Amino acid sequence: MKLFLFLNLLIFSTFAENIKPNIIFIEVDDLPAHYVGTMGASFAHTPTIDTLAAKGVKFTNAVCQGTMCGPARNSLIIGRYPHNIGMYQNGPFKGLPNGVWTLPSSMQRAGYTTAHIGKSHIHPSKEGLKGTKEEIRTEGHRRLGFDYVWQSLGRAVVGGKSAEKGIDKYVDFLIDKGYFEHMKKEKGKPTTLPDDIYLDGLFTKLSVEFIKKEHKKPYFLWLNYSVPHGPYDVKQKYHDRFKEKELPEPSAFNDKGEGIPDLLRPSKIKSVERNKRVQNGNCASIAFLDDQVAKVLDAVKQSGQEKNTIIVFFSDHGILVGEHGLSHKGTLYKEVLNPTLLIYDPRMKSSKVISQPVELLDIVKTTLEWGAASSEDKAKSFGESLVPLMNGTGKRSVDFAVGESPGYYALVTENYKFIAPFEFQKDGKIILFDLKNNPEETVNIADQKPELVALFKQKAKAWLSRTGPVVEQAPVPSKEEKKAKKRKRK
Repeated sequence: MKLFLFLNLLIFSTFAENIKPNIIFIEVDDLPAHYVGTMGASFAHTPTIDTLAAKGVKFTNAVCQGTMCGPARNSLIIGRYPHNIGMYQNGPFKGLPNGVWTLPSSMQRAGYTTAHIGKSHIHPSKEGLKGTKEEIRTEGHRRLGFDYVWQSLGRAVVGGKSAEKGIDKYVDFLIDKGYFEHMKKEKGKPTTLPDDIYLDGLFTKLSVEFIKKEHKKPYFLWLNYSVPHGPYDVKQKYHDRFKEKELPEPSAFNDKGEGIPDLLRPSKIKSVERNKRVQNGNCASIAFLDDQVAKVLDAVKQSGQEKNTIIVFFSDHGILVGEHGLSHKGTLYKEVLNPTLLIYDPRMKSSKVISQPVELLDIVKTTLEWGAASSEDKAKSFGESLVPLMNGTGKRSVDFAVGESPGYYALVTENYKFIAPFEFQKDGKIILFDLKNNPEETVNIADQKPELVALFKQKAKAWLSRTGPVVEQAPVPSKEEKKAKKRKRK
């Protein structure tokens, strides 16, 4: 009898160890890591995110591969760098080729149900697809490997002269629920919409419903929030939390960027007062986001799958909120290049903080390892699995991580940041920041450290050789050209 019980227990234990975990990506849009409590922001209201970090693994030197939404996300889903597809900023892009290798399609082959919910910056090929714009985009996402798709371009598509169905899923939803004019009237202002009608609250509701379903297979859910990306229109109560707070002056606020190419300093702040409003807007939107994450985690708990569900919380990139006298993104300063990355794996026995540079691309290989994907699929993606770093059995094979922006790329180590132009950027300049002695990134020491620059050039050459040809970016239309194109369509 005892032997029988022992064998049953052994079989059960072995079976439990081989159960594949559910995996949830919570990806957020434009989140500045320096506005998150666990990343050092004492003024932030992020208790849920902070708790997630305290229970899991926090990466303090994660590097995004693209410094705008489009390149960051399109490179991530195919496990490639922006230079592999020639997409360095939000602009002209033909779309990901039909049949391209993707992370979700690999997870399908590994036995997972896959879902995409949220704002989408992913551009699948339209080849062979017919229907409304919304139907084509949704079907394009399915072809990339998602079983369930609820995608929207977000609040940016709302505000036209009339309500028109078939353009975007969220617009269709607002029209069907009778909230289109309400949303249009309030555009850019604090919303009074019910939480489950407001875009990001709706994403939460849909995700909670998906998580609580009875799943016959493990699932991979890629949840994409639109906040904290502007227009910072969360409910007024979130803004009120920060009205009386004295937010810190942005780092290197008066930096003039001497010796830094204009391409790396693209968007100067319009005024101090406006920047303060943007600071408040970020704080408010992040506080709202934290409440949404809490609802998702609560749904996991209620589903009974808490001990078998891995949470990966990250931003596509960060943004500048007055740092260096700049705003927005599309540059290689740390506020943009270093996003928040937190991983909670309930199977790990202790929490950890990792300062070694890692790439967001690494979560692709990590996810494939968690899901026991085929060796063939694992070989398709760049990046390295973070599992050895997380469990203490190994490190990444290189001591740097790489990110790319229009015309330039950066190699980041724990002590230095090396910035160099791609070959197609003919008038480029080398930049070297000493991150230990000059964490504000205001002094270019490249001329003072020729031997170090030469070492980084060798690292860069090896990396470029390993990661394939560099595709030059297609010309980006100017604002005047875009306006002229719109007038022509009318």
